[in-house]
Amino acid sequence: MLREFVLWWARQMRAFLPTRLVPDANRSSALVVTIGPRHLMLSLSRRGRETEVGQYRTDDGGLAAAVAALRRLPRCVVVRVRPGALLERPVELPLAAERDLDRVLSYEMDRLTPFSAAEIVWQAAVAKRDVAQRRLLLRLSFVPRRALQPCLDLLSRASLQPTWVEASSADGTLRRLALAASRTGHSAHRVLSIAAGTVAVLAAAAVVTPFVTQALQRAETERAIAAIAPQVARVEALRKKVAAGTAGDEVLTAEAARIGDALQVLATVTDIIPDDSWLSELSLHQGKLGISGQSPAAARLIPVLAADPAFRNPAFAAPVTRAPDGHAELFVIRAELAP
Repeated sequence: MLREFVLWWARQMRAFLPTRLVPDANRSSALVVTIGPRHLMLSLSRRGRETEVGQYRTDDGGLAAAVAALRRLPRCVVVRVRPGALLERPVELPLAAERDLDRVLSYEMDRLTPFSAAEIVWQAAVAKRDVAQRRLLLRLSFVPRRALQPCLDLLSRASLQPTWVEASSADGTLRRLALAASRTGHSAHRVLSIAAGTVAVLAAAAVVTPFVTQALQRAETERAIAAIAPQVARVEALRKKVAAGTAGDEVLTAEAARIGDALQVLATVTDIIPDDSWLSELSLHQGKLGISGQSPAAARLIPVLAADPAFRNPAFAAPVTRAPDGHAELFVIRAELAP
């Protein structure tokens, strides 16, 4: 309990420091890894600026070349995931919950998201403290671990250990989520180091009343946690029942394989379509892909799609016609997703 109180006090003191003195994962040097369908891109990020290191294949030869290029690069590794992988939502909690925010959110994660805390990489940022209403407003950001696992396995083969996950929010802002256990701040030793300096500066302002107030808030938080404990027990029991029904999981997995991953299909089509061609419509239904758009030479798109192992039997679904401006051809192509 004493350690938790010290960490809480350190976070409070950290808020008084100038921004330039507070360590920030977004400003520190890091190796950024972006993994595509057939290659991985490495870039070096220093103080908000990125320098491309190189592009490598995702086979053993490409991974070996990537490792050879990383001998003197930073140990901090950031995995950049595809757009749309990051999910965010606002969360409102009692103000007293800030004392033990990680624990409260871990208990409530099943209610706030479709996942448990162990199934996602997540982070909570304080958006507003409403002292009058005694409410705490948070921004909860998370990425399902299932979507990250293939990427983490690939980096493990290259002897790279990611420490952060980077993703774009809906407004385009980059978020970095720690893969380590800490969710709402930096590591304990860093927080304690900051606390040591700030406590020394603010020692004259420390009085008994704030400690008594926070002790009462701590008790309120414990009561709130105890109140939701029966709900947590019911959720855990339900999860065990769901885990026991492996047949249901197999059905869901088979259905996902049959229908296809829309985001993955979109990424693959975008990657292989030539730069001088563009799509106006894309549809995916029961494993059938349909695309339409414009291209200077629509006939060459059929061999391009046929050469990709993700698609089978590409063919025009309608006659190719000229665009009104006469500079491009209008096409409609249908293809099947490979199993």
